Amino acid sequence: MDQNYYFIDGSALLAQVRTLWKKEVGYNWRRLDPLKFINNLQFSFPDLGSANYKRAEFYFPVGEQNLDTYLQMPKSITPGLVRDVHFKYCGEKLNRADAYETWLETVPPQWKDHCIKSEKGVDIEICCDALRLASLGKMDRLFLLTNDRDFIPLCKTLKEFGVNISLIHLSKFTNPNKRLTDECDSYDLLRPEYLEQIFEPKAPESPKQEQNT
Repeated sequence: MDQNYYFIDGSALLAQVRTLWKKEVGYNWRRLDPLKFINNLQFSFPDLGSANYKRAEFYFPVGEQNLDTYLQMPKSITPGLVRDVHFKYCGEKLNRADAYETWLETVPPQWKDHCIKSEKGVDIEICCDALRLASLGKMDRLFLLTNDRDFIPLCKTLKEFGVNISLIHLSKFTNPNKRLTDECDSYDLLRPEYLEQIFEPKAPESPKQEQNT
């Protein structure tokens, strides 16, 4: 069995959900289900063997307060619900004003790395976990959701261990960092026909939706 892993940069995922909300009105204020997201990713890239994976890891900074706004977090105490998916909280969330968050969404991808980061330690945790598995020969392919060029050195090192790196994004509305894609073995999006399936049903007459119109 291939030893494939999904590593999801939580801050990048939330940013991509926000972008989708802005670009597609039909998704406004609908939360993404992380378990359905992973289940549908499995079948999005059959040529990469993504249907088999060892574990999917979501990384969030400690103190992230927006999870319930953007994600439909599963209840781990429900028998049989969670399978080989883990949510790791690490690093530190740095407080930023809502106005700054709004402005940051308008910054072109190539310049976002020059802005103040919203968390400490998450990137390091992802790198440490990936390098540990690779050094032990326990990782064949890493499916990495991020848009942070800080991961370029990680991609280079993992390839030296013989690991394939597949950069993945939620939808076409997030422009990829070219320098990052150049260092990966593949760049793919969740198949469009699966996008609707990973979000909770649209709530009729949602107060938040009314405010957004």
